[in-house]
Amino acid sequence: MIRFFQFVLMNLSRKPNRLIHEKSPYLLQHAYNPVDWFPWCEEAFEKAQRENKLVLLSIGYATCHWCHVMEKESFEDEETAQILNQYYVCIKVDREERPDIDRIYMDALHAMDQQGGWPLNMFLTPQKKPIAGGTYFPPVAKYGRRSFKDVLQIIKQTWDTRKEELIQSSNSLVEFLRSNLENNGDSLPSSEAFHKTAKMYEKFFDEVYYGFRTNLTNKFPPSMGLSFLLSYHFYTGNKMSLYMVEKTLEAMRKGGIYDQVGGGICRYATNQSWLIPHFEKMLYDNALFIDILVDAYLFTKKDFYRKSAIDVIEYVERDLKLEHGAIASAEDADSEGEEGKFYLWDIKEFEEVCGKDAELLKDYWNVEEDGNFEGKNILNQSFQGDFAELKMISSKELEKIVEKNKVKLLERRSKRVRPLRDDKVLTSWNCLYIKALVKAGLAFQNLHYIQRAKEIYEFIQKNLFNENGRLLRRFRDGESKYLAYLNDYAELALVSIFLYRATFEIDFLKNAIDLTKQIIKLFSSNLGVYYETGVDAEELILRSIDGYDGVEPSGNSTLTWVFLYLASYGIEQEDFEKRAEKIFSYFKSELENRAISYSFLLSAYLFYKSEPKEIVIIGEKNDPRIEQTLQLLSQSYLPNSVVAFCEPLSLKENSKYIPILESRETKEFAIYICKRGVCERPLYSLEEFQERLESWK
Repeated sequence: MIRFFQFVLMNLSRKPNRLIHEKSPYLLQHAYNPVDWFPWCEEAFEKAQRENKLVLLSIGYATCHWCHVMEKESFEDEETAQILNQYYVCIKVDREERPDIDRIYMDALHAMDQQGGWPLNMFLTPQKKPIAGGTYFPPVAKYGRRSFKDVLQIIKQTWDTRKEELIQSSNSLVEFLRSNLENNGDSLPSSEAFHKTAKMYEKFFDEVYYGFRTNLTNKFPPSMGLSFLLSYHFYTGNKMSLYMVEKTLEAMRKGGIYDQVGGGICRYATNQSWLIPHFEKMLYDNALFIDILVDAYLFTKKDFYRKSAIDVIEYVERDLKLEHGAIASAEDADSEGEEGKFYLWDIKEFEEVCGKDAELLKDYWNVEEDGNFEGKNILNQSFQGDFAELKMISSKELEKIVEKNKVKLLERRSKRVRPLRDDKVLTSWNCLYIKALVKAGLAFQNLHYIQRAKEIYEFIQKNLFNENGRLLRRFRDGESKYLAYLNDYAELALVSIFLYRATFEIDFLKNAIDLTKQIIKLFSSNLGVYYETGVDAEELILRSIDGYDGVEPSGNSTLTWVFLYLASYGIEQEDFEKRAEKIFSYFKSELENRAISYSFLLSAYLFYKSEPKEIVIIGEKNDPRIEQTLQLLSQSYLPNSVVAFCEPLSLKENSKYIPILESRETKEFAIYICKRGVCERPLYSLEEFQERLESWK
């Protein structure tokens, strides 16, 4: 609240632009720029057409550090604003609200053979076609880049003198982007894709600091890749895959990329040793990190993973949970105008807070007199060796000291000026967290996590559907807006299936079926794959198709899981399996040659090729054997299984929605293990079922 009033007071003497009427925190950050910003709208392009001007499309998000830098250097600069206002029509877009726009113009930038990133600044014709672009432009020439003002003048001069040439070039670029949407294959990928991708991960694996050297400078949390590697190990027994998973998870959890005091993982590390993070925290990163930590716990039963997952959940629930129960999108890297200031410790303050434990904890968290980052310290743990053993104390005693001092450090840090929290609620990102909560709730037998997952799900059902039953993308400050994209629909359908698995409430599965049918109606293409935008969406220069699993799973990747899970329950089995196969076929080349970038899709293909098991449990809910069986399943790593449970009296009704329940009439406890709806003889004892589970490992 104090920061809000500071913002208001600072801007009392300044005239707002059109962005003042928006809800996006990112757009509101630019509402008092001297640039005459438009939000994305037809009015802006009509003005550009009328006045024969190019459009500057600037895309970013509220917690983007370099977006803040460019705003301060250029968009707050009166001289730069004068050039922009005189020669351009300027549009600001929040990439998290409009990923469709961001995707088109990021693809265009890549097609120009330039590296992507944010802020994304593209120059467009009045017909929305890209002619040039880049990411961050400095105010003066540096980093090997021209100054932003020079770029603006050059682009303007080129438009004035070579307009027809630029238009022709932009037309060719759009045609190239459209041609890239053509089908890549008409057959399923080879199973060699799994082995080839595992080898590729080995090639990029960092044997010193762990993780993968897929970027020369930065190192990103590879949570979806680790999920693939863990399941690959489960199916093949490949020891290196498990080694890469475990070492990378430990390195991330102990590194500076992880907030050692408050929990939660940062966007990425800016060096290979995981020490120096880009300090922003995104909901999707933390949800995906919880997901793989839970799986690692289920497979190894190592408490390190369980405690780590709980630590991340505690961070999200404490710092990202909003008053209405849903989860905010992100926290900024910057506070008080400095990146990372909120998270850093000088040795004097650290010693003051930790008191008599300071000497031990300085070694534990590598706190140095001169600091390890700009004179201060990013807390981090060493990956090598057993610290408790080194210090000749018990692990329980060390844990007690660490936890006690984390509370004290967190309390001290809470008195600092916090980074901005982007409090918009995004459907797909909240669904990723719901899924992580459900998995944690089942694995750790924590009913509160399941309940929280249901609360967030109910928030989406109540607040993110319009009066026509159309799912929406974003909720903020009482407003729901933007037609949902493929990944929003697919993630909501997927978590509906997960919530059915956690509760066996049939309504969740009904929702999944309904959402899947809506997806087919809204997003289908004649290529067998699915567009990012619905048929009812705004018409842009093209409708994108995506399978790339970047910062979050792509809509097509998630949708394959939805199709395959529903088919495993016997729901429209033949149709849904064929739909999943068409997606795999479309991305055949990517899965066979560069699946590191399609890891969630590859995991779905591995599930498909594994001939998933359908486990059907029949019995009375209050039968102790039912509780024991469900607990056993919940605490087992079974990446190739789906589970259905029904009481005998509900079989007839539930069979209408879950075909694998058909013909399972029994008056006693029974477990059926099936493949593609064909079941083995029923098992009537828990001991017999346990033996079968062991045989699958």
